[in-house]
Amino acid sequence: MHLPNLFRASSLRIAIVLGGILVCGSGALAQADSTDILFADTSVRGYSLHFYDDDWKAKMEANWVADSGYVAARFTDGVLTLDSVGVRYKGNSSYSLAGNSPKKPFKIKFNEFRTQTYYGEKVLNFSNGIGDPSFLREKISYDIVSRYLPAPRSNFVTLSVDTQAIGLYTQVEQADKSMLKRWYADATGNLFKAGDDGASLAKLTAAGNPYSDSGYYELKTNETANDWTGFVKFVEFLDGSTDSSFCADYPKFLDAENVTKELAFNMVFSNFDSYTGSGRNYYLYQTSDSGAMHILPWDMNLSFGGYSNGWDVINQDLLTVGNLADRPLNRRVLSCQPLRYRYLYWVKTMILGAASTDSVNAHVARLAPVIRASVAADSNKFYTTAAFETNLTANFRNTSGVILGLEYFSKARNAKLLAQVANYLPADYVGIKSSAAVASGLKVQRQAGQFVLSGAVEPLRIELFQTNGHRTGELSLQAGQSATLSSLPRGMIVLRIRTATSARTLVLNNL
Repeated sequence: MHLPNLFRASSLRIAIVLGGILVCGSGALAQADSTDILFADTSVRGYSLHFYDDDWKAKMEANWVADSGYVAARFTDGVLTLDSVGVRYKGNSSYSLAGNSPKKPFKIKFNEFRTQTYYGEKVLNFSNGIGDPSFLREKISYDIVSRYLPAPRSNFVTLSVDTQAIGLYTQVEQADKSMLKRWYADATGNLFKAGDDGASLAKLTAAGNPYSDSGYYELKTNETANDWTGFVKFVEFLDGSTDSSFCADYPKFLDAENVTKELAFNMVFSNFDSYTGSGRNYYLYQTSDSGAMHILPWDMNLSFGGYSNGWDVINQDLLTVGNLADRPLNRRVLSCQPLRYRYLYWVKTMILGAASTDSVNAHVARLAPVIRASVAADSNKFYTTAAFETNLTANFRNTSGVILGLEYFSKARNAKLLAQVANYLPADYVGIKSSAAVASGLKVQRQAGQFVLSGAVEPLRIELFQTNGHRTGELSLQAGQSATLSSLPRGMIVLRIRTATSARTLVLNNL
């Protein structure tokens, strides 16, 4: 395997992560990832459940109401069989709107009753496609957003209980420590989930620990330690600092590239059943090394304008958002010029790149044939097969209103947003200049197609990331030392530069 020479410097520690292989000074260790098999999306997987209790439906419904508990079942994919997996219904509106249909959204926890995993996964989620005649909103959204920031993987499966076919589902990776390890070198931080009723990130003032006790947030990792200190500092800085202090100090509390990309994605896809709109369906990950907060997407079955939040999903303005008083993270980003410009930049970059209408159509052209037969065979689907075919491109109207077609939405929304960006973002904006001094005297200059780092006055640790969040390398730079970054991939390269007391982010335009 040929590895590009990304770094050249004297006495540097180098670790490069490429294609799932960790390469370091002592050699290479390759580890096959069986989850790649599990989430392959060139065919539809088939699963069957057998419940040991004949009264499983009533117990599952009671557990959903109580928001706790699993029912034991045997699970098989036709080749592998696992006994005593835990099964429960999941979701909020996707459960309620399913009514008496057997096609409820499911969650399977393989290690609930036994120490076991399925292709290395402890938990899998199954979305039932409510509100989406195309069946593709969630899958395409995850595929595109993962080009820019950490996100779960997804594909398609059919579920049955014994001989009763339930239908076609979108299988979604659980947001947990296993998922974090695919994206972060340090996956030991705290992962928080927004509650089903929404979580605004506004400061709470009740006695005790109002954040952990409120029900607005759940800690999903490191539960035994139950340390909310970093989360409280983040929220209180977010909602309590002055405009000037926020704009000066935000690098200490949040990852600006991650946050601006997530908020930009929500706007590009009118993914308003999210922090941007409803305040639901997001995770926060606070790294243990820097303490910077990251926001991660979740549950995007109503993207492509499927959830309006009372807004015009085609014309909604990027800056004049009606709920900013109740969304301090969004409000702060839009009020701080460097972050506002970065947010607008990512809107434009997405529309001209992975979120373009051509890109959306390419995803549809690839995925629709994979699921077409399963859609037709799904007797419990919420829309007709004809509605599926229509909604891939055009709007579908039923008694509840209009559900925008994937192609129609993308064309109309992208055109509106590009016009807005032209009004709001300076035409010459290119982000942080690659020749700027960025931290502790460090200068980054482009020379003959390479980036040269020099001028540091104290030791620095520099990590490199692609714009989708994948960490691709790191180096240590001593005071007075220089280093050359060569053979970098084309596009935007993110450098996280750390000193003993602070962290800064630099974006290189390697175009």
